[in-house]
Amino acid sequence: MIDPDLCTGCEDCTEACPSLFKLGSDWIAVPTVDTVPPELETEAVKTAELCQFEAIRIEND
Repeated sequence: MIDPDLCTGCEDCTEACPSLFKLGSDWIAVPTVDTVPPELETEAVKTAELCQFEAIRIEND
């Protein structure tokens, strides 16, 4: 999940993990999947930690 109020469109997440994040038409990052596949969970967590604006939140079901 990406908080649009915190995302600045810096593209750090889209460059670090293009399989999970893309830049939307309004220059806000958006996830490319609803559920992170198990094989990409570690990459998703690392990318969330990379976000200097803390805009990415990963929730466990």
